[in-house]
Amino acid sequence: MDNATRKSDATRRSILEAAREVFMDQGYNRFTMRKVAAAASMSLGNLNYHFPRKDGLLKALLNYIIDAYMTEFDRRRTAAGESPTRQLEAVLNFWIDDLLARDTTIFFPELWALANHDRQVAEMTDDLYQRACQPLTALIPLINPGLSAHEVNQIAHVMCASMEGLTMFAGHEKPWSTQHADLKRLMVQSFFRMIHA
Repeated sequence: MDNATRKSDATRRSILEAAREVFMDQGYNRFTMRKVAAAASMSLGNLNYHFPRKDGLLKALLNYIIDAYMTEFDRRRTAAGESPTRQLEAVLNFWIDDLLARDTTIFFPELWALANHDRQVAEMTDDLYQRACQPLTALIPLINPGLSAHEVNQIAHVMCASMEGLTMFAGHEKPWSTQHADLKRLMVQSFFRMIHA
C-alpha cells in the first residue's frame, strides 16, 4: 500500500468517526454533510471528494461499524479456543456487554428510528444485522447439528432481536443497567436452552 492510499484510508476513517459522532449527537434529521465536515476538521469540498452523497456516507458508516464488530467477534472466537460452545458464549458476552457502551445505546436506536421512515436505511440496517448474525448461524449448528437451517436462522434472529432489544432497558444509563450481569446470565442461559431444545 502506497503513502497516498494510506493517507486516503486514514482520511476516510477520520470522516467516518466524525460522522458517527454527528449522527449520535445530532440525530439523522440534523446529520448534514456540512456538520460532518466541520467535525472532521475539513472543508465540505474535501468531504464531498470522499463521499459525494449523504446516503453513501451513511452506508459507509454502517459498513465501518459492522466491520469493527465482525473483527471483534472473530477475535473473541479465536481467544475462546476450539469449542463452539465457548466461542458462542464469548460472542454473546461481548455483544451484551457492548450494550452498556454509550455509543451503542445512542447510535442503534437512532438508526432503528430512521429505518422506520427511510426504505434505503431500512435495507442497510437489514444488511447490517444479517452480517451480525453470521457468527451465530455459524456456531449454532456446531453445538446442535440436529437443527435444520431454518431452525438455526430462527434461533439466531431471536437471539439478535433479544440482545438488541435489551439496549432500551439495560443499555448505558438505562433503568436496568445496574442489573446487567444478571440479565446477561439469564439471557445466555435461555439462548443455550433454545439451541438444545
